[in-house]
Amino acid sequence: MKYAYYGFGCFIGFVCGMGINLIFYWLDQAGVKFAQYLIQNFGFLGKYLLELINALPIIGAALGIILVKLLFERELTEKSDN
Repeated sequence: MKYAYYGFGCFIGFVCGMGINLIFYWLDQAGVKFAQYLIQNFGFLGKYLLELINALPIIGAALGIILVKLLFERELTEKSDN
């Protein structure tokens, strides 16, 4: 059962990260040159932030698993009395 919890947390984290990433993609497509602004003003740090934005779905999935582990630790570790 714990893998269902972890899978659900991973799925929700991935979807949230994908949604935020999609917002940045739509901003770029709408003409707001957010990426160009970051690179011009912050150089390497701007490129690093852009890569973090691209990795948001994976980061969200990992954070979803960690959140499930923290929130449901008692339910996942207690032994059933069957």
